Amino acid sequence: MKADDCIELLRTKAVFWSKLGFAYDPPRLDEKGKPIVFFNDFDTYVARHKRFAEAGVVIHSSILFSGWVGVGRYDYELTDRILDAVFSSSPDIRYIPRIKLNVPLDWGKSNPAEMFVYDEGPRDAEGVRALVGTDKHDYLGYESPKGYYTAGGWQDDRPNLGGLISNQSFSSRKWLADAGEALRRLLDHLESSPYGKRILAYHIAYGISGETNLWGKFGFGYGGGRCGDYGIANRRHFFNWGLEKYGSLAALRAAWLQPELTEDNIKLPPPQQREGRTEDLVSFCRGNPADAICVDLDRFMTDVNVDAMEHFCKIAKERTGGKAAGVFYGYALGYRPAYTGHLGFERVLNSPYIDFIAAPKCYYRSEPGEPGGVIAPTQSINRKKLWLDELDNRTHLCVTAEKQCNTFEETRTVLWREFAKNLSHNSGFWWMDLGGGWFDSPDIMGEIGKIERISKSIRHQPHESVSEILVVFDEDSVYQCDSNLSAQMLFYPELLREIHLCGAPVDLFRLRDIDGLDLSRYKFVCLLNAFALSPEKWKKLKALLNKETSVCWNYAPGIASAGCELRNSRALTGFEVLERDKTARPKLVPVFGGVLENTAEMEIPAHESMQKGVEFPLLTIADAPGVKPLAVYADGGTALAEKGKDIYCALPLLKMEHWRRILEAAGCNFYAPANCTVYADNRFVAVFPRRDITGQLELKKRCALRELIAGEELPGCGFAPLEMAAKTAKFFQYGD
Repeated sequence: MKADDCIELLRTKAVFWSKLGFAYDPPRLDEKGKPIVFFNDFDTYVARHKRFAEAGVVIHSSILFSGWVGVGRYDYELTDRILDAVFSSSPDIRYIPRIKLNVPLDWGKSNPAEMFVYDEGPRDAEGVRALVGTDKHDYLGYESPKGYYTAGGWQDDRPNLGGLISNQSFSSRKWLADAGEALRRLLDHLESSPYGKRILAYHIAYGISGETNLWGKFGFGYGGGRCGDYGIANRRHFFNWGLEKYGSLAALRAAWLQPELTEDNIKLPPPQQREGRTEDLVSFCRGNPADAICVDLDRFMTDVNVDAMEHFCKIAKERTGGKAAGVFYGYALGYRPAYTGHLGFERVLNSPYIDFIAAPKCYYRSEPGEPGGVIAPTQSINRKKLWLDELDNRTHLCVTAEKQCNTFEETRTVLWREFAKNLSHNSGFWWMDLGGGWFDSPDIMGEIGKIERISKSIRHQPHESVSEILVVFDEDSVYQCDSNLSAQMLFYPELLREIHLCGAPVDLFRLRDIDGLDLSRYKFVCLLNAFALSPEKWKKLKALLNKETSVCWNYAPGIASAGCELRNSRALTGFEVLERDKTARPKLVPVFGGVLENTAEMEIPAHESMQKGVEFPLLTIADAPGVKPLAVYADGGTALAEKGKDIYCALPLLKMEHWRRILEAAGCNFYAPANCTVYADNRFVAVFPRRDITGQLELKKRCALRELIAGEELPGCGFAPLEMAAKTAKFFQYGD
């Protein structure tokens, strides 16, 4: 099947992923010289694949061992065993293998200059070679006392702690060549096998958990702030990247403040210079001369990661006659996306080699009753490629502390919410049995079969957004903000969860996309992180908005558009903003001051990230003619204000109640009462209350409705009753 046909199929049909064939990565061999596989009970996994096929989910996926067992050595015994198991479960199954291309352990011994090195690690090749395979070799890319975590089955025999090196450098040309050769050999093996025609596409993987995440990414805030890559290959590649960017050695030396800089003596900035600085706004927004190399290092990492993805996907397409190829990527709304090189949307979306992008659904506030969410601007991605959402939601059958659902009814709510979310974004998705056995229930499988049938009846109609609320994300501005846990949580997932609970659908697009969208229907636009937006660019974009549209500015918009000064924000927004005294931390979070009509004073509950205080500089909106305070700090100063129809939010701590009132003032239409997540498009509307609600579904047009979960028919009208308990769901399909 050609790539375009495959992508449309994946947009309309769900996929099932199991742990069948899950093996140690990087490839590690047992005492018999065979790859360590975690779960040898293949029959149990085959039975799960069979149940999903019987429910109508016939596209399946799992990790498929690459066969690369050592330097110049290949063994496909495990690979073939996995293939035989997958295809034995049903003659209808089509398969998308996930292929991990991290290096075997002996590769590091042969290529020490090509390995990833942490800040504390050695800078010379022999020092690296001496650590390969020892307890100072971080096999996994993150700290884990139990080693490679598996939910049951095989138990690792080594803790993965305190590594000084990890696996291959993403900059390594030697890795690209050798892994590329391993990929070619595997593709030839697969395409010439009896199963070749049943393989739809190839999912290319490398890095932490195969998710194109740089080693050390998950350390910050959890394991002590791991940073790399200080290895030889990466230092040299970064030097040459900088030389190309600045045009001459003299200009490069001046930009990076290294007067004696050469390829051999380049000094990468230490972790404490690269992230986590909050002493003042200029440092937090990377506005000091010494920050130029930090911004460049993050931009370089994006180029390096996209180079690798394109390299492998190009091989996959060329070797298979043009089959679809994709990767995990785009974790821009997650933690440390700049460090790990996940901000290259422009290149990825315009690449002729990458057809689909995947990522786990966002884990933050994804339990029943919460909105759930995505880790990237998926609606932007779906304009050119396909987003595949990895739905590893913990059902009530999950037996670990990660369990999110306590009953089948709660599991059903989450299944329908994830379906509705992806339907409203025009995304594809796969059901992921990450724990093994999360779907082993006739009730769950019956619900999944029902969703698959309903998806077919809805997806044949073209998708159109109906949202009047637009949130805009700018990947370029991420480079201009130091990685910081409380800022990351409040600027992105927390804000998005709260605005989604207002009872109306919300669109999320990239800043680079909105000049190509029809913006006329939006009544409210929130610029999530427009730190690098210039007044000139905004003038052009504003002309595309309806004149009655209300605009919300978040934190310090425009601050990095010319130098790094708060006066840039005034030039962009018309609001003057001041940095608060570092010693004058607020004793309380903001309270509404009753300026908006029918708004009572109400304290905003503190977010968990504020338990130690907000760990980024705080701002105050200056008093000025026409500026009306909406929320104030308890110890003085304005945190939220309006001027005409525009709003400035200097401290992003607004909760659902406050967003609802702001959106009401903007004239937005609400489909459901407050405290409800609504996912909708021109074909359906689905409601998921966080609290018990009594009210009605308010439609923008008169039409017949079918509530598909309970199977209720409703007459053609503009509303339907909503008497719903917390953590339940209703899914309405529009009729004639």
